[in-house]
Amino acid sequence: MFGLRRESEQGACLGGGGAAHRGCRMRGNAPGLREGFLRVSHDGGRVTAGLRIRPARAEDAAWILPMSPRLHDFGPPPFRPRDQMDRAVAADIAAGLGSSDPGIAVLVAEDEASGRPLGFAHIKTFADYFTAEPHGHVSDLVVAGGAEGRGVGSALLAAAEDWSRARGHRLLTLNVFDENHRARRLYDRVGYRPDTLRMVKVLAP
Repeated sequence: MFGLRRESEQGACLGGGGAAHRGCRMRGNAPGLREGFLRVSHDGGRVTAGLRIRPARAEDAAWILPMSPRLHDFGPPPFRPRDQMDRAVAADIAAGLGSSDPGIAVLVAEDEASGRPLGFAHIKTFADYFTAEPHGHVSDLVVAGGAEGRGVGSALLAAAEDWSRARGHRLLTLNVFDENHRARRLYDRVGYRPDTLRMVKVLAP
């Protein structure tokens, strides 16, 4: 998913469809972040173009969770109640932040100089339906207001790739709503391609 959220300091958001899946996360260092794209900072995080990407800490929940409802500001389908979507995604992210499962990661992007939050990515490990092959999945991706144009979303996606590669994954997936055109343009630009297409019909009572 990618959607513009209500205008405040949190700003615009991207997400990979966290409400559709429930899963796992990692604590501590996030090994495998590609050195050529994100250089190592003094605290073990990764930095590019004035921003640092690091594993989330417990205190990051104070800004991550209030940001999460913006994932649905693009305009969800009318048969999906927005409040239920918001609650489901927030609960899933909160579970990821509190998990010690190494198959889940919440990565944070922040301004290198000020430490201001610029966005986050929530990543999980899934198994392919057809092959049972483990792979990474970007469940949610959010970029803060005022941070657009700095490559935050692309950097978080690159960090998600590095996290998945470090675990031996061959594939990295995400979900996006059909009408979320802005997200689809970004994902296409960085190399994602359609796989299965989930279709829905609302049945009359």
